[in-house]
Amino acid sequence: MFFGRKEELMTIEEKISNNRFESFLIYGRRRIGKTELVREAIKKFKGTIIHYECKKSLYGDNISALNEALKEIFGINFNFSSFYDICDYIFTESKNKKIVFIIDEFPFLIEGNNVVISDLQRVIDKHKNDSLLKLIVLGSYMDVMKSLNDGTSPCYGRFTNIIDLKPFDYYDAAKFYSSYSDEDKVLMYSVFGGVAFFNSLIDENKTALENIINLIVNKNSILQLEIENFIFGEINKIPQCNSALELIGTGVNKYSDITNKLTAKNGNKISPDYLLKKLCDLELIEKVVPINDKTNKKKTFYVIKDNLLNFYYKYIYRNKTKNGIMNGLDFYNYFVKDNLETQYIPKMFENISKEFLIRASKKHYFEPVIFEIGTYFYDDAKSKKNVQLDIVTNDIAGYISYECKYTNSPVTFSIINEEEYQNKISLLGVYKLGFISKSGFVEGINKNLYNCFELKEFYSI
Repeated sequence: MFFGRKEELMTIEEKISNNRFESFLIYGRRRIGKTELVREAIKKFKGTIIHYECKKSLYGDNISALNEALKEIFGINFNFSSFYDICDYIFTESKNKKIVFIIDEFPFLIEGNNVVISDLQRVIDKHKNDSLLKLIVLGSYMDVMKSLNDGTSPCYGRFTNIIDLKPFDYYDAAKFYSSYSDEDKVLMYSVFGGVAFFNSLIDENKTALENIINLIVNKNSILQLEIENFIFGEINKIPQCNSALELIGTGVNKYSDITNKLTAKNGNKISPDYLLKKLCDLELIEKVVPINDKTNKKKTFYVIKDNLLNFYYKYIYRNKTKNGIMNGLDFYNYFVKDNLETQYIPKMFENISKEFLIRASKKHYFEPVIFEIGTYFYDDAKSKKNVQLDIVTNDIAGYISYECKYTNSPVTFSIINEEEYQNKISLLGVYKLGFISKSGFVEGINKNLYNCFELKEFYSI
C-alpha cells in the first residue's frame, strides 16, 4: 500500500499529463521511496513507459541493457552505441506520442562514462521545444544528483521539476502502523524514523516491542544488516565516518568535542570539517545552529538525523559483542529499555513536537503562522547565565518558547510557574510560552495565556 507524498504525487501526475516536454530530477537517500513514488504517479498514465534501472557496471553493459529494454517495448532490434543515440531515438519517438522515460539509479551510468551528463544536456536542448517526452531521472547518491543542477553542470537549468524526497514526518510514518496507540506511534517513529522501506517492514499484528526486537535488535535482523551494509559498504570510504557517527550518537555533538575525541582516537590532530560536511550532505547528520545566533560556531552542534541510525549507534553498535551473544529481548532489557524510556524517547518527543508544530502551522491550527523553528541560546556574561531552549518558534510577533513533557503526569501550575520565572529572570525575549504534554494539563490552566498542545492532537490534525 502506498502512503503519503500527496504533494509530490500531484506534481508528477499533473506534469506527465500535459502536452509539452517535462524533465524531473528526483533524489533522496536510499530506501526513501523514490521508485515507488514514480510507479504510483504513472499508474494512470496513458502512453508508453520505459523504465530502466542502471547497473553498477560498465558503460557498455548499461547501453546493451538499454537496447534490450527498447527492443521489448518497440519490437525492434536496436544496436545503439551511446547514451546520446538512445535518448535521441526516444525523444524523436515522443514527438507524436506520449512517452515516460525513467532512468533509475542514474549515478551508476555516470560512473561508467561521465560524458553521459553532456549527452543528456545536448539531447534535451535539441528536442525540448517539440517533444512530449516526460523524462524522469532518479538517484540515491545525493552529492552526484544535486550536482546535476548546480551552476557548473552541463545539465544546469535543463530540469523543469526538481524533487528532493525527504523521509516521512511523524504523522505520515504513523500510517504504516495506524492501529497502534499514540504512545506506541511515538515509540515506533523514535526508533524507525521516516524512511519508507524501514516502516514497510513493521507488522501491525505484532506489538511495538516485538517489531523493535525482530527488525533491529536481534543479531542479523534485516534492519541491522541494512545499516551495516550501508555504513560499511557505501560510506565507510569517508575517513573516520564510523567514529564520528558513534560519537554523535552517544551525545558528543559539539564541533570542538568531536575534534578532540577524534584526535584522541587517531593519535594525530584531526580537523573533521570535510567529514561533517559529507555526512550532512548525505543527510545522515544535521548541523543545528541557534535560531537567534546562527553564526555562533561555539553554539553549533551536530545530531544524527535518521532515527534508526541514531538508535543503532546509541544502543547496538557500542554493544556489538553482547548483541551477538544475548537473545534480543535480554539485550533490550539490559542495554536499551531504561535509557530508551527515560532519556531517548523524551528527547525524540522534542523532535516530533517540532514536526507537529510545523504541520499544525501549515494547517493554520493556530495563529500566527511560524516563520522559523529551532533552538534558542541566551548568554549573559555578567550574571553568568547560559540558557538553551530546545524548541523556539519565530513568528510575526517574535519568539515563543515551548517546554515538552513526555511523562505520565499532566503539566501542573508549578511547571508553568517555573517556566515563567525562568523566562522573566533570564530576559530571553520570548513573547509567549508554550507547553506540549503527553498527558495533558491539570484543570484550571488558562490556555488562552499559553500555547498548549497534547499528544492526542498530534495524530488528529
